Amino acid sequence: MFNRIFGNKKQVPKQLTAVQMLNTYNNRINSYSGDLYNNATVRTCVDTISRYFAKMQPEHRLKGKRVRDSLDNLLSLRPNPDMSAYTFLYKLCTCYYMDNNAYIYVQRDNMGNVIALWPFSYSQAELKENKYGDLYLTFTFANGRQVTALTDDVIVLRRNIYKNDFFSETNTTPLYPIVNVLHTIAEGIINAVKSSAFIRGIYKVIGSLQPDDVKEKRDNFKSQFFDTQNNGGIIIMDGKGEYTPIDSKPVLIDKDNTNLVQEQIYRYFGLNEDIIKGTYDENEFQAFYEGVLEPLSLQLSQELNAKLFSDRELSFGNEIVLVSDKLSYMSMTSKVNMINSVKDLGVLTKGMIADILNLETPPDADKILQSLNYVDSNIANQYQLSAANQKNKLINSLMGGDNQNDENENTKGNTNNTSTNTDSGKSE
Repeated sequence: MFNRIFGNKKQVPKQLTAVQMLNTYNNRINSYSGDLYNNATVRTCVDTISRYFAKMQPEHRLKGKRVRDSLDNLLSLRPNPDMSAYTFLYKLCTCYYMDNNAYIYVQRDNMGNVIALWPFSYSQAELKENKYGDLYLTFTFANGRQVTALTDDVIVLRRNIYKNDFFSETNTTPLYPIVNVLHTIAEGIINAVKSSAFIRGIYKVIGSLQPDDVKEKRDNFKSQFFDTQNNGGIIIMDGKGEYTPIDSKPVLIDKDNTNLVQEQIYRYFGLNEDIIKGTYDENEFQAFYEGVLEPLSLQLSQELNAKLFSDRELSFGNEIVLVSDKLSYMSMTSKVNMINSVKDLGVLTKGMIADILNLETPPDADKILQSLNYVDSNIANQYQLSAANQKNKLINSLMGGDNQNDENENTKGNTNNTSTNTDSGKSE
């Protein structure tokens, strides 16, 4: 696996030094997630988040439209030869919440094209630099092997960033005390059950007995009165012995205190019991999506864009987004109401509507349905300008017609006066 993932990695400089941090001298971090992941409550929380996050769909888009190329196929189908897209996102999310630091190695061919994305766990990570200030990450694995990679080839996701300038804070301090309390409660229940089954009563024998006789009396008493064949449940004894039963009641932590401890772990991961059990309503899942799933998807999208595209490619509108259309948490009534609310705006294709309703994709899936009651803003402006021009022309036409009549009357009056003067001249 080491050669499979890092076999064609670029050669790195041998002279690397530890990066000097601003707030600490420690430029490394260790992974302590193993013990925490063995706790049932912690694993349930992480598994719940990872299962829902793995339903996200990575897509390569150019200016908002999906591009069906090799990168899109790699992201949405098989990010590496050993993982489907679901498994890739599931493991990435699990590492993210258990270690608070998740890493993806970007494997490229000789031409620099991305051929695989590998999420991996580690035992120790260390930040280094060369003499030019380029940053490198050295990972140590559980088998003792090490690999050093340029940070440009490693996608880094971080959670709970505080004092360290590069690495996140671990889950050890906040989670271990709570997990230990849960472990103590579980151990107490087990011990209480065991102790309640040890001693049922005391059989007192009158007189002195040898050690072998004591064992014989005990075994005889058990076989006669505590055997499964004693269906009546009645014990008959002579005067040679006396039996005193012991009512053993184990002391257990009450349900409210146990739930309180579990609730602290739920809140740490941003969950509640309804999300864990899958009995949530639409509002609860919307809050879960916006508070837990969406921040991680946004961070992953930004990191993928920064590490997989050049500045020129980004300027042309290339981007990777994680689409959440597979997270079908809405009821059928809400889906129909949502479609009816926006379908007339021309933002949904027939294929999108079919996906929302979990129906078969129609042949004309790219066709957009839009009401004639809505119009494009540019056309609306042209329509308003055209209407205004027509109104002005009408007004000018009406006003121009009145002036023309006045002018005709004036012209006619002047003509009459001219004729009169002419006739007068002739008479003279």
